[in-house]
Amino acid sequence: MKVINVSAAVAVLGLAALGGCASTQSIPAGMKAGEFVAYNCDGGKRLMARAAADGSTVRVRYEGGYELDRKEAGIYEADGWKLVAQGGGAELIHHGKTMLKGCKPA
Repeated sequence: MKVINVSAAVAVLGLAALGGCASTQSIPAGMKAGEFVAYNCDGGKRLMARAAADGSTVRVRYEGGYELDRKEAGIYEADGWKLVAQGGGAELIHHGKTMLKGCKPA
């Protein structure tokens, strides 16, 4: 009987750990997996972004195209570019300078 209870506890913990991993790779609010979403930003500027299905990367289109890697929840970086996509909005930074802010899905 104890073996079954221990096995069940291990199974539950394993599922919880897997669930935690899946949620950390989620797609930022406002984005769609495999589909570009338009963002209207402050100053009449526009940003396009497409998340990978697993949330590991985001493709950004603004003055060119950039593939950014997930660093943490809602933060993607590569080649001096940084996208902060949290709370349904986004901000794009290049080498520490804010290029776009106040970006909301169109």
